[in-house]
Amino acid sequence: MIEIESLEAVSIKIRNLRKSAGISQQALAKRVGISQSAVARLESDIDGINPSYALVFRVVEELNRLEMEEGSAGLLNRTAESIMHRRIIAARPKDSVAKAIKLFKYYDFPQLPVIDKDGYVVGALYQQEVLEIASRDPSRIGKILVEEVADTALPQVSKDTQISKIKPILENWGAVIVMDRGHAVGIITSYDVLKLL
Repeated sequence: MIEIESLEAVSIKIRNLRKSAGISQQALAKRVGISQSAVARLESDIDGINPSYALVFRVVEELNRLEMEEGSAGLLNRTAESIMHRRIIAARPKDSVAKAIKLFKYYDFPQLPVIDKDGYVVGALYQQEVLEIASRDPSRIGKILVEEVADTALPQVSKDTQISKIKPILENWGAVIVMDRGHAVGIITSYDVLKLL
């Protein structure tokens, strides 16, 4: 629950609670009956608009209601975009397998998406398969290109897909790529969903 403090603290809490609830400024504005720009200013320029106590109370009350509803059911109604990692650790098609192995070692991922410089998903590397390739001919791993050994791509979902629809995919694959207009814009792993439950 939000406790009323300084206006600046209220502004920060409104923004953080809205984001953690996975609701857009526009959706919150509609629920409260104000404009989206009013929500934006409450989050960034609250001193500049000097809002009434009643307005701040309505917004805070709605966010508290959303927070109470959140839990597991609320999480499953959130979208992929609300929990995805925007930074995708990926191999490029023209990278060497040796470079991909360094990524596997550093990040300890079971799989790596293969994404070209334009954001198109072209496949995936799986740690077990890369280890087999490396053990067969360790002297060549610096010469073999990722595109030569890339396997089936990780499943892809749109940024608006609900977590409830992604959860069963994660149970089988461990990760999904989040797409927008044909380009990879984020990644979600099983761990990302588990830590929010």
